Amino acid sequence: MTSGLAAALLAAIFYGVTPVCARRAIRLVGYVRANAGRLAVATAVMAVPAFALGRASADRSAMFAVAGVVGFGLGGLGVFRALSLVGAPLTSLVVETTAAVAAGVLAWVWFADALTPAEVVCGLVILGGVVLGLLPYVRGAGRAPRATLGVALAGAAGVAQAVAAVISRESLLALQKASPGTPVTGRFDVVSSAAFDRLVGGLVVALVALAVAGRVSARRDTPRPADLGPLGNVLPDRAAFWITANALLGPVLGVTSMVWALQTLQPGIAQAVAATAPLVAIPFARWLEGYRPPRGYYAGAVVAVAGLVALALVNLG
Repeated sequence: MTSGLAAALLAAIFYGVTPVCARRAIRLVGYVRANAGRLAVATAVMAVPAFALGRASADRSAMFAVAGVVGFGLGGLGVFRALSLVGAPLTSLVVETTAAVAAGVLAWVWFADALTPAEVVCGLVILGGVVLGLLPYVRGAGRAPRATLGVALAGAAGVAQAVAAVISRESLLALQKASPGTPVTGRFDVVSSAAFDRLVGGLVVALVALAVAGRVSARRDTPRPADLGPLGNVLPDRAAFWITANALLGPVLGVTSMVWALQTLQPGIAQAVAATAPLVAIPFARWLEGYRPPRGYYAGAVVAVAGLVALALVNLG
């Protein structure tokens, strides 16, 4: 259980950084091309360990691919469009908090993977800290043009991410049930193979979207130096750099960490931990895009960390 919490926390860190990279890629090539590009790079990267270590998830490949269709494919398009409308911090906030609640409920309803009362309380504390930390920013962003559409798309993407997490969790449990004498938990061959299957499903949807709407969404919007943070002005202003960075941090490292976490954690808990991603996104958004943390950011971060510590203690006990 402790390793699952650590993996979910790693996923939160990677998920916090990747929206900022994604937003920069979207400025250069549009959200459809940026999404398809990151999934193509990530699929190629994850194919190496998936086939080198053996297709350990082969018996459930179809279901992992369905999870990818929903999460990476449909959810990814929603996230990338929302990023272009309301920015990285607010998009991450809506996606991750929605995903945490939806995943917890769906796992309980679908296959009775329930949370304990203590875990529910800890999860709510974490989500409360995230909301507190970004509430002033959310109020400001709510007055931006097309903000309602961006928030709605982010919410839909959060539900899609929750469905993908629950499907992945159910498939991992099914793999373990099918091989009672062979442990599945803690095996990188299973994790890498499942992550690859999810990417394949997402890539199919992204390529279809690219064929249909790629030309419409393609645009280059190079920001002025004044619009960027200190690090954003130094890094290359090239689409390939930001698409690759997004692919490695999100679909490769982030999702691999999340699949690892789902081996032992109820999806609602895994997503609640990952919901701290917006708090990670704020400092990176400042360094790369010039955002400044709202006043309540630090208070919210303290509350969220307190919830994480309590959750760890509950699971250790």
